[in-house]
Amino acid sequence: MPAATCLSTQSSQSNAQAMALELAARASSARFGIVTCTAGVDVEALRTALTTALPDVPFVGVTSCRSVVANGQVVAGPHAAAALWLCGDVKASVAAQTVVAADDAAGRQLLRNATKGLEGAPSFALFHATPGVEEPLLRGIAQDLKPGLPFLGGTAADDDIAGRWSLFTHEARFVTGAVLALVSWPGKVAAPFVSGATQTPQKGVVTKARGRTIQEIDHRPAAIVYDQWLGGALGPAIDSPDSILSKTTLTPLGVVRPSGITLVHPERVEQPTKGLTTFAEVLQGETVMLVRSTKVALQGRPANLVSRALGDVGELKGALLIYCAGCMLAIDPETKLMVQALQSVTHTTPLIGSFNFGEQGCHVGGKPEHGNLMTGVLLLG
Repeated sequence: MPAATCLSTQSSQSNAQAMALELAARASSARFGIVTCTAGVDVEALRTALTTALPDVPFVGVTSCRSVVANGQVVAGPHAAAALWLCGDVKASVAAQTVVAADDAAGRQLLRNATKGLEGAPSFALFHATPGVEEPLLRGIAQDLKPGLPFLGGTAADDDIAGRWSLFTHEARFVTGAVLALVSWPGKVAAPFVSGATQTPQKGVVTKARGRTIQEIDHRPAAIVYDQWLGGALGPAIDSPDSILSKTTLTPLGVVRPSGITLVHPERVEQPTKGLTTFAEVLQGETVMLVRSTKVALQGRPANLVSRALGDVGELKGALLIYCAGCMLAIDPETKLMVQALQSVTHTTPLIGSFNFGEQGCHVGGKPEHGNLMTGVLLLG
């Protein structure tokens, strides 16, 4: 078996069969694939055609918001796809879970199913989910996951939060649930996961919470406290049920956890209680703080993240970027500058990326978490 290598392919074909042929080109030696595409692609047709073109090659796929990353380019939709193929001395096992309850049993079962199909120990785990089911699955996975195993994931996205997202594998397409791949890669692996935001002195304790709604901070309505931290920047939105996502991308909340700061993106003000809904769970008793970022910082974050982690993997053979769709929309049309900066660090290394509605990873020494507005990179050395 030859040494492990990576190659990346891309396509903008409107016909799914033609897209699959372009994605599968040069990948006859592939042993595992990571695929991403925009929501305008006929995902089931693409999945079927890829399976035909590359029989016996397991892969996982997730839809991305508006565009995908392929090497030094932003490939825009409605029909855009990219694939990273791992070739040579690589083994992989893929499992899916479509039924997710509020407890962690589904996550534990997902990990067990993936483990059964892999010979030997995994080098990294890749996780993709649909919006809203991430936390219970991750809690279950974390119970039995090997401590320190590189772990990265991204939530399926579409162009406008209309529910047109998909997950897919070589076996099926899903509109709810999650997929998990455990992969044995013979070289070094790193999966850094960061917020990159600047902390501020404004912080408080969540004294009442329900799922993905922070109801009170320091025994006061959460949105009122948050707006005060922002100096009243929410304006009329404080009395409206409309989305505040675009107002809060650069000033989200950071949840203070033992291994690091995980960001949550405020979505809207709950009326009439003035609670604050987000795209991730925050638990009663946790401390939250106002954090800040800039568009320039968002553009440079992936390149900076990779630069700091390159020493952990040696010669880089492949890379996967998981980048928040909210961050991408905030910097667009300068997303191309973000990708160019990233490629200036990765050079000619095969690289793909997706823009997700949530990001999963581990802070140093921590367990897998689900956050928003985060950046993660899988680096294969």
